[in-house]
Amino acid sequence: MKLSSFTISTLFIIISLASSLKTASVLGYYALFTDDFVERFCENTARPEMKCDGKCALSKMLLQEAEDEKTPVSIDWLKNETVLFVAPLISFDFLQLPQTELNELQYSVLYDFHFSERIIHPPQF
Repeated sequence: MKLSSFTISTLFIIISLASSLKTASVLGYYALFTDDFVERFCENTARPEMKCDGKCALSKMLLQEAEDEKTPVSIDWLKNETVLFVAPLISFDFLQLPQTELNELQYSVLYDFHFSERIIHPPQF
């Protein structure tokens, strides 16, 4: 049980981080490796007078990621009817035991602590 909950929570954290770091990774790749980004993704390499430097492809990628995030999540599974079985509660009645008088028992304190009393000699075994 503990291993499965740990696995599910770790998987959820990894998926959340991957989806949130997707935009940052695209921007980081463009910032660090601009020449490689232009070679792979730029559509205007034949027209250098536009001075695009891959910004058009970068903006398209970022817009595509934004549109992917706007798609609604399907919640059709919430429309299913769930049947809940309710059983009557079981009640427990605890018996009250008669209380006995404690007059017969006496409390004695056998321990006496003296803070200021000093030991004059070492203990002998």
